[in-house]
Amino acid sequence: MKAIRITDGHAEVVEERCIADGKCVTICPQHAKKVESAIPVVKDFLASRLPVGASIAPSFVAAFGSESVGSFIAALKKLGFAYVEETAEGAEWVALAHQKLVKAGKGPVLTSCCPAIVNLIKVYYPQLLPYLAPVVSPMVAHGRIMKKRYGAETKIVFIGPCIAKKGEIEEELPGIDAVLTFTELQEMLDEEHIDLAVLEEEIFDGDRAISAHAFASPGGLARSAMLSTDLLSDQVVTIDGLEETIEFLNRFAEIKDSLKLVELLACRGGCVMGPGMAGEAPVFARRNRLISYAGQRLRARGFTESAFPSITDLKPTGYIEPKLNRVYQNCGNQGISPSEDQIKQVLAKTGKFTPEDELNCGACGYNSCREKAVAVLNNMAEIDMCIPFMRARAESRANLVLKFTPNAIFVVDSDLKILEVNPAAEEMFQCRQNRVLGQKLSTIMNPKHFEVALNEQGIVTGEVSFPSYGIIAWQAIFYVKKEDVLIGIFADLTEEKQQRERLALVTGETLEKAQEVIDKQMRVAQEIAGLLGETTAETKVLLTKLIKLFQNEDGKT
Repeated sequence: MKAIRITDGHAEVVEERCIADGKCVTICPQHAKKVESAIPVVKDFLASRLPVGASIAPSFVAAFGSESVGSFIAALKKLGFAYVEETAEGAEWVALAHQKLVKAGKGPVLTSCCPAIVNLIKVYYPQLLPYLAPVVSPMVAHGRIMKKRYGAETKIVFIGPCIAKKGEIEEELPGIDAVLTFTELQEMLDEEHIDLAVLEEEIFDGDRAISAHAFASPGGLARSAMLSTDLLSDQVVTIDGLEETIEFLNRFAEIKDSLKLVELLACRGGCVMGPGMAGEAPVFARRNRLISYAGQRLRARGFTESAFPSITDLKPTGYIEPKLNRVYQNCGNQGISPSEDQIKQVLAKTGKFTPEDELNCGACGYNSCREKAVAVLNNMAEIDMCIPFMRARAESRANLVLKFTPNAIFVVDSDLKILEVNPAAEEMFQCRQNRVLGQKLSTIMNPKHFEVALNEQGIVTGEVSFPSYGIIAWQAIFYVKKEDVLIGIFADLTEEKQQRERLALVTGETLEKAQEVIDKQMRVAQEIAGLLGETTAETKVLLTKLIKLFQNEDGKT
């Protein structure tokens, strides 16, 4: 029902839109959606001093097998349940209530047994609430029966395949205190190491159900209400599957006058295919178990399919009639209805300008591009949830990178055959893509480094020379395991290398000249020093002689 809002790339369930059918739990490949477990609550009940009763949905045989019913009951008693009964008893009363509505000419009557369907109508089809049977579900009906039978203080736990039942008990419908799915029950049995195969068989408490053991199968209510389940019946229709139900409700106004009863089930295949079922058996196997068990119970009571008991005869002395009436709340409020111009503006942001551009692929989770645009305008989705558009944009950007990068790029398969070359590679290695695609890489270069990357499934980097092309490059070659391809990226270092060589040559020459200048300066200095030394020595000799001469003239020594 598109009850998941995407905000900043994160998903959250929008409670007021969710109908709790559980499909998101079963369909999500990442198992990101979890159902709140009732195991802790039930364990607290069982650990208390209060008696705890179990109401078992008719579909239990589809999950655990009809050949071990007695052992199944014993397993529940071993867990601590004081009473174990079949919800089918409540289902018979619910079927009788629907039968009375049909006979009273209140039709067309939409059945109210499936809580996901009730949620669907309350939220998305509130205009059809007058047609929805004002009758509680079999779960609630049986819970009320058990409360009367064993005392109001008794805690009643419904055990079945339905996730929507967990939300149903939060409404003002007293009778059930907790809901366990069959999956949760199996978890409890495994935790306590309870093996059905080794338990002595026991029987149901309050064993009064007769006609409603097939209630979990499509047509089960109509059958129990003694209404025709013939596929050709023009007055009773059974629809299972949420998509099929939505399609029917969308056309309800066209066909309602020809119908008396419409049995609606959210799960395709009925309750035996509920999201909380245990085991992996296919729908036909589950249905066969259910029908076989229903037949066994009829024969055990002295009835046959050809002599099916009248529902009005199934109320002998001692039966407890529960309160069945209920009222519904109109929960319909699904946001704005945007104008055509607003929708077109959103579509244009994802490259959809004409009806032909609207792929309606459903990849975003919505049935059409227009439906997704409405969700965007209601803040339920984001523009970039359009996968084809985002992919095209990503591919466009990737193509821009490949086209305009100055680095040569080769993509080759594990046989070293060329899958892709970009324009820089064409220019650098003097090749044309249309001529080299499918050719061996060896026709262009020595593939040894690609072979190393393939064998080691790693990355090879380093400087490499291609003399035949006059190129020196820095290479990075790596293996992409998911695609089983090798990608080689080559950055041209030729000009840089040449510049470094020229710089080295100039530097060398400069150093050489500098050394020559230094040497020459040293020679000059030495020559000057030599001349100065000679001149100084001569001057010293002359001055010494002059001093001696003056001393002799004065007669002094």
